[in-house]
Formats: sequence, C-alpha cells, structure tokens
Amino acid sequence: MSNNIFSGKRFQLLLKQHLIHNAQFLLLAAGAYVGVIFIILSIAQVGNNFMPHGVDHFQELMVVFVTIFSVLYVGHSFPAFRSKESTITYLMMPASILEKFVFEFVSRIGFILLILPLLFWMSFNLQGYFFSIFTEHFFEPIGLKHTVKIDAPEDYVYLIYSLLIGGGLLALSLAFVGSAMFTKQPLVKSLFAVALVVMLFGGYSYIIIEHVGVGRYNPPDTMLLIPMEEKLLLRFFALALFPASAVMLFVAYLKLKEREV
Repeated sequence: MSNNIFSGKRFQLLLKQHLIHNAQFLLLAAGAYVGVIFIILSIAQVGNNFMPHGVDHFQELMVVFVTIFSVLYVGHSFPAFRSKESTITYLMMPASILEKFVFEFVSRIGFILLILPLLFWMSFNLQGYFFSIFTEHFFEPIGLKHTVKIDAPEDYVYLIYSLLIGGGLLALSLAFVGSAMFTKQPLVKSLFAVALVVMLFGGYSYIIIEHVGVGRYNPPDTMLLIPMEEKLLLRFFALALFPASAVMLFVAYLKLKEREV
C-alpha cells in the first residue's frame, strides 16, 4: 500500500472507528460546551437586569466561544501521539499517511467549525427562551442566518469575512501542527511557542524601529513591498493568512510522515 494513496473506503472505516471509540466523549464534550454557554449567558443576563441578549451579542459571543473551544479541541489532535504504545498502534493502522492526515483535519477542524456555531445558536436561543418564561422581557429569537451573516458596510463585508476565516484557520492550524509536533501537553507547548515567537518578533521590531532608527526613515510608497492604504493593507494581511495556514498544515503533514518513517 502506497503512503500517497487515498482510499475513500478506508477513510470511512477511520471515521466509523473514531465515532465508535469516542462517541461518549463527544457527547460529553458537546454537553459541557452547551452548559458553559448557558451558564455564562445567564450570568451576563442577570447582571444586565435580565435584559435578553440581542443579535450583536450573539455574533460577538459566538466568535469568542467558537474560537476558544475550537483551539482547545484542535490543540489535542492526534491523541494517539500522547504515548509511545498508542503511537505505534496508530502508525500500524492499515491506512495511508494522507488518509490519516485528512481524517484528523476533517474531524478536528472541518467538523468542529460546522458543529460549534450550530450548538452555540441552539444554546443561545434555548437560554433566551428559558429566561423569557420567568421574566417580563420578550426574547426575540436569533435566526440561523446570523451565524454567517455580518452586518457591515458593503465594501468591507468580504474583507471582514476573509480576516475572520483566515485568522481563525491560522489559529487552528497552529494548534493542529503543535499537536502533531509535541507529545506531552501539546496545547500548552503550542501556546508557549506562539507567545515566544510573538515576543521575539516584537522585541526585534522595537530594536529595529527605536534603537536602529528605522522608524525615523520615511521612504516613498513606491519602495514599500506592501500597500499602506488602510483597506489595501487589511486585504493584504487577510490574503496572507491563508498561505500561512497552508504552510502550517503542510508542516503537520510532514511531521506525521516523519513519524511513519
């Protein structure tokens, strides 16, 4: 069997095996996710004189909850790598490297980005209806379209979509590659590595700009490699997020391939 062959049948078997072995954990995790959302929304509503949450709160909180729980879940990808014995068993499974990688990506990133917003939408409306029973305030249900619809100026809608999707995908890709690289406590080590890189880059930039004097140099715009106009600059960084995510995913694939060898 070639390590580069992808078989749909074997992929389905991987998915079936995952659901059989982890059904209870997935149900408990979904229940915990819904419970945390319900409790935090309830505390916030009590603190706001029982005023129900609106669409603006819905979208802001959805981004926060989905991001945090997605990173927590994706940061524990490749669970078989947590011990030597389970790693050997995982690598000996009759599936190609590509199948294992695609399965982890779909089950950890693709699946979670579809399920978590839906669960948040259900929890948000459930909490709103529950409080409307015991209070005099009327709760206006939030439509499912608001999980993907953004109220923004027309010229900035696609830019905001690109920034949110690209930034979220990059964050999940970093957690994903960290779980493939680190055996013990992958999420903690991944966060530490990212924080260290950001601190080093920030310190380097400060030294270059302040002490070397680059900040006092004002070259013409034609000499710059990136656009400086606000909208063009945001578009540049939004588009840069996607190849950065692709690089992180490719690193994770190479790490899995290295373990197979």
